[in-house]
Amino acid sequence: MKAQDNKRSAQGQAADDHVTDTSTEVAILLGGLRNELWTQERKRYLELEHEPEPEPIVPIEPAIVAALAERHALPPVYRAFLQALGKQGIAILPGPFQELILYAAPELERAQVGFRGTRPGDNSFVAPHGWRRSWIVIAYDNGDPYFVDTAKTLPDGECQILTAMHGTGTWEPRLAASSLGQFLRILRVWARIVVPHYDPQNPDEPLDDAHLRRLTGEIAQIDAAAADHWTI
Repeated sequence: MKAQDNKRSAQGQAADDHVTDTSTEVAILLGGLRNELWTQERKRYLELEHEPEPEPIVPIEPAIVAALAERHALPPVYRAFLQALGKQGIAILPGPFQELILYAAPELERAQVGFRGTRPGDNSFVAPHGWRRSWIVIAYDNGDPYFVDTAKTLPDGECQILTAMHGTGTWEPRLAASSLGQFLRILRVWARIVVPHYDPQNPDEPLDDAHLRRLTGEIAQIDAAAADHWTI
């Protein structure tokens, strides 16, 4: 009996260590995305050429993230992401449709408005046409939410990233990334290939064939199951 208890304890510790490793990896991937976006911004705006570093991350109180995690049963790895992100979200222009906004912890309750209530913190209803209470919006692009399903946290504390197109009459989930880590890897590729070619004077100009092939090929290598979402 004692041996079985020791075995279960060891298995539990191994699982906790796996979650910790994955959370650390996500924080590192977030840093890589930040650095890539900063590199592209410096190239676009010459006045930033001699700025050695992006604006520092504004830390967020762990208690704020912990309260959100408890209220919404957030996956452990996404909780680590919010802590690493700090008080300010990230905007990626262009996103797959217009501009992709990754929400920081202070913005997360407001991001749920219309999907699960009429004001921040309100859970009085769930949006009709297929929206689920376990879906938590973490990002937004031109009306289309990106969300995690808190009822389907993966064994390592990770979570799939889903999206759904607005205005279709039903919220039909579509895979945007098989995990938060994959999502951040994809966004870094997007920032490196798509963002430099964005022209604000001609925002609808398509990516040329060579860069499109490069984009789809690299994303397919990262996460083949989600590659279709990122085809532009």
